[in-house]
Amino acid sequence: MVSDVDIAWLAGILEGEGSFWMSTNHVGGKVYRYPKVVVGMTDRDIIERVAGLIGGSVYDMPRQPGRKAAFRAQVSGVKAAEWMRRLYPWLGERRRAKIDEILKEYGEIEPTAVRRRRSCSEAALRRRERECEEVASHAL
Repeated sequence: MVSDVDIAWLAGILEGEGSFWMSTNHVGGKVYRYPKVVVGMTDRDIIERVAGLIGGSVYDMPRQPGRKAAFRAQVSGVKAAEWMRRLYPWLGERRRAKIDEILKEYGEIEPTAVRRRRSCSEAALRRRERECEEVASHAL
C-alpha cells in the first residue's frame, strides 16, 4: 500500500524529473500505443524508490563520456494509466493537461482482450467461408 506521503513525494519527483507520454510500438506491421510514465536521473537510490512505488523496473542508461551514470524507472500500459490518475491531483497544470491528452487517447483504444476476441472471430469466419467455398467447388 502506497501512502499519501509517498504519492506526494512521487508527484514531486515526476513533476521535476519525470515524463508522461503515449509510447508507440510496431509489431508485425501493426502499431500499438500505450501510456508510459518515466523518470530518469543520476541518483540510483531515488530511482529504485520510484520503481518500488510504481511497480516498475530500473534501467541503467548508456553512460556518456565524462558524465555520471544515469538510471531510469518506468511503467507502461494499464499501470501507467492508473498512476497518471492517482498522481493527477498532485501535479501542475502542464502535466495534468498532458495526462488528460494521454488518457483520452488511451480510452479510445480498443482493449487488447476485445481486439483479440474480434480478431479470432474474424479469422474463424474466414476459415468457415473458405471451407464452404471448397465444399461448393467439389460439388460441381
